[in-house]
Amino acid sequence: GSIAAQDVTQIRFGTINDPAVERVNQLLVENFQAQYPDIEVVVEYIPGADLVSTYTTQAAAGTLPDVIWLADLFVVPFAQGDIVFDMQPLAEADANFDLSDIYDNLLGLSRVEGEGLYMIPSSYDVVTMYYNSTLFEEAGAPLPTADWTWDDYIAACTTIKEATGKYCFANGGGLPTFEWWAWVVPFVQGYGGSLVGEDGMATLTTPETLAGFQAYVDLWTTHEIAQPLDFDAGGNCFIVGECATMFFIPGIMSALRALDPQPFEWDIQVIPSHPEGKFTGMGTYGYAVSANAQDPALAWDFVKHLASADAQLAIASNYAGTPLLQSLREDPGVTDLAAPPENITAFIENGENGILPTFFPGECGSLYAGQINQEVKDALEAAILGMMSVEEAFTIANDNINACLSG
Repeated sequence: GSIAAQDVTQIRFGTINDPAVERVNQLLVENFQAQYPDIEVVVEYIPGADLVSTYTTQAAAGTLPDVIWLADLFVVPFAQGDIVFDMQPLAEADANFDLSDIYDNLLGLSRVEGEGLYMIPSSYDVVTMYYNSTLFEEAGAPLPTADWTWDDYIAACTTIKEATGKYCFANGGGLPTFEWWAWVVPFVQGYGGSLVGEDGMATLTTPETLAGFQAYVDLWTTHEIAQPLDFDAGGNCFIVGECATMFFIPGIMSALRALDPQPFEWDIQVIPSHPEGKFTGMGTYGYAVSANAQDPALAWDFVKHLASADAQLAIASNYAGTPLLQSLREDPGVTDLAAPPENITAFIENGENGILPTFFPGECGSLYAGQINQEVKDALEAAILGMMSVEEAFTIANDNINACLSG
């Protein structure tokens, strides 16, 4: 507890009103109320679309809620914009909190260039392969295994396409679209490429990087197994049974399990291998003590519960995420959850393959937003639609990004 807590009558909790996070919001509120029955929790819902403008305005006025919801993409700008408080000293001083139990690569999402602690992450959210085993079996395609390469994936998907006419690689339709970094950048790294050099300039045109982009684009152009950009499945292509696989985070499990009756059998598997190994995107939402918290130690007591074994097992039992504590790796509360998915531990095994979004210095945007996001999207779209070669499209993107970065 905190000395100043006796002076505080309420704690303000800024979060988004989203079914995907509502259970986690409730867990945090219930735990805090049990601990501090005399302190009122005031929940302030912020529309997700207005998150940045709302927090920026509140930070300027010094009126941010004590605790705020955020996500990995906001960590750096919120830290630089004095919206979030560095919780590292609170974590180190807290005898009941073990930072070293959280997976190290996940913790990287909460830091700025490896320093500080600006978010308590909610889940070990690694992009993993969901597959429709009914479709695979109908087509006579082998079911995915942990040692698959992307060539194995392409071969099985080609069999499915020929036998059923259905696509394999779901993208769009309520999912992120084809330019999502968590799908694209692993191909780049999987071919030995990168997006930014040591000098901070874009490296979209090195032979290795172009090879990665080419292999990704080939899913549409050469192999024709990815959901075409103009193919409307009438919803998420995987969930409606029109695509055989989907590469996504654990949180969508609850939506798949809620389908009634279950339209097809499904399971999950770790990511296939690229020439340079297995790589997949990871990221998560979380919560933080704000820069305006009236009592940071009290706000810390509210936020830190998210990383407790109780909260992490509750999130897992709701099929809303995978525990981020290494000590829960073998916990029956996770491993013995009712199927589907049968192979739920693949989320944890796949974790070691998780990479973080590439950081671009300067004011030119990121892989999530702004000019950099737009240039990569435009180049991929031009290449997928056959308007330009991969090399032509990414040379333009690279030149435009570097013109901005050097500006």
